[in-house]
Amino acid sequence: MKKIFAKVLVLLVILSFFSCTNYYYKTGNREYAHFQYFKAIKHYKKVLSRSDNHDAKIKLANCYRLINDLDKAEPLFEEIVNYPESGQANLFFYAKILMSRNKCGEAKKWFKLYLKEFPEDIVAQMLLASCNSVNSFMRDTTLYTLNEMKFTDFESVFGAVPYKNGLVFTAEKQELNKSRQNPWTGKSYLDLYMAEKDQNGQWLSPQLLKGEINGRYHEGPATFNKQGDVVYFTRSNYYKYKLKKSSKGENNLKLFSAKLVDGKWVQLEELPFNSDEYSVGHPCLAADEKTLYFISDMPGGNGGTDLYKSTFDGKSWSKPENLGKEINTSGNEMFPFMSDDGTFYFSSDAHNNLGGLDVFATSFDPKRKEWLQVENLNYPLNSTKDDFAFVLNEDKKTGSVSSNRNKSDAIYAFEKHDPTFWLSGVVTVKGKGTPFEDVTIALVDESSGKPSKTTVQTDKYGKYRLKLKPYTDHVVYGSKENYFTQSVPVSTKGKKYSEDFTVNFELDQIVIEKPIVLENIYYDLDKWEIRPDAAMELDKLVHLLKDNMNINIEMGSHTDSRAGDHYNLVLSDKRAKATVEYLVYRGIDPARLKYKGYGETKLVNRCRNDVECTEEEHQQNRRTEFKVTKINKLTSVNF
Repeated sequence: MKKIFAKVLVLLVILSFFSCTNYYYKTGNREYAHFQYFKAIKHYKKVLSRSDNHDAKIKLANCYRLINDLDKAEPLFEEIVNYPESGQANLFFYAKILMSRNKCGEAKKWFKLYLKEFPEDIVAQMLLASCNSVNSFMRDTTLYTLNEMKFTDFESVFGAVPYKNGLVFTAEKQELNKSRQNPWTGKSYLDLYMAEKDQNGQWLSPQLLKGEINGRYHEGPATFNKQGDVVYFTRSNYYKYKLKKSSKGENNLKLFSAKLVDGKWVQLEELPFNSDEYSVGHPCLAADEKTLYFISDMPGGNGGTDLYKSTFDGKSWSKPENLGKEINTSGNEMFPFMSDDGTFYFSSDAHNNLGGLDVFATSFDPKRKEWLQVENLNYPLNSTKDDFAFVLNEDKKTGSVSSNRNKSDAIYAFEKHDPTFWLSGVVTVKGKGTPFEDVTIALVDESSGKPSKTTVQTDKYGKYRLKLKPYTDHVVYGSKENYFTQSVPVSTKGKKYSEDFTVNFELDQIVIEKPIVLENIYYDLDKWEIRPDAAMELDKLVHLLKDNMNINIEMGSHTDSRAGDHYNLVLSDKRAKATVEYLVYRGIDPARLKYKGYGETKLVNRCRNDVECTEEEHQQNRRTEFKVTKINKLTSVNF
């Protein structure tokens, strides 16, 4: 009898065990289906403490992914991607998690496996390409400095926008009252707060926006008109205390406007393009206050959330216009911001990014009527985590960006810096290759229209180094007394990233009356007109004469010994004259120039009259030369 009782007791314990496990599993599934991930986590953990339920583990992994607890999500995904029933989507999610945890090398493996099944997935292709070029995001880490803005008493804060003397941002708190917890995260619902600074520049305690703007569920992000008395903001779709659901059972987001009356936000109105069936949110009002940018997953988009705009004609808002495939991908584009200078910023978890959401920039080309190719703002503004809600202040140098790079969402004040440019090089003596010490290197800023210079001297190794101004056309000169000054243009215009430039000089000594051959100066038979190919070579001489305003020269033309002596003298004289006329045409003072035709009187080889020579030997005699006849003053840079 005792044995029978014991067996029954064991059976009851087993049945109770499985009954509890089944209860937790079913409850977790119900909560998961209703996006109550924070609640579902507790039940799936209880299931897995009792059994190795693959489905529960797969859903638990995705719960952690969806509440952005990647520390716990990663080891679970490492297991579940090997389950036959896991599904290909989890390969993609695992790869993205690895990217966000700075493990691109591992992420590539899983992106490739996923793309074997879904080779047309553009987002996966983009992210794989990002993993293959991850170093490019670090090309210039000096362009931004970031500092976290500390706001106490919040679990997370994001989406700051300047408002009057402070900031308005979206935030959530720890919520102990379970009936008021957001079942997705277990925290409070999001609300809109305003923070101001005291006289010492320290942030005062943020306060809820007053009036009807904050309700029972989510509010934020927001955007304001310039006067600060109209706000457009994101809100959960609810009426009084009841959430509204779509036909799929989803609670979507909507856009509302409100007006500031006696210090309170009242007169809430829905924007006309809201719907119970899709979300609309993340508004940004352009400087004209007639164009509103926002996101939506409305039908007809590219997938995920797309960026749209609508314009106000004084009476009503226009039908939303999708910003197009140059901006929108099959991933998620979010948090638009249009700066006063026409640069459009947004965040995306696709395009070419570091992982999670990255901030991108583009602008609209009115001639081509299209958006230019989007550019990643790179590290350190972007990280392997989510970086979003970029806002630029009026000074165009400072602003804020939101990021969960330190686990929870936080607002970071940033300062934007100009790229840094350095110019360096070595000066040697022409023909010897030896370093040239004490050569003056002068840098001229040509962009200002008022020449200014920076000069340094080369060291004993012939080396120099100068800092260049950004967004500027420069000319760098190398000069030394009794040597030809040389100049080279160097421009930092259009350069967005820091860069080092190198310009080396070989300085040639000036020797009075020493002929210098100009290569590749050719003429048609019996002609003296300057051909286009000769003009290109003469332009080099023009450059030298403009760099060395203190010298006078003589242009000399020589023929070979063929044809008569007198004929050759006349022809060479005409050719020498033609070169001088060309130099004058190109802006050289005629008082600095002389010319002379030498015919065949100064042959450089044996090919005199009646001597049989090759064409190459005759060519050596057919030459154009110049020689310095006078130095008016010491060689110096022409400022």
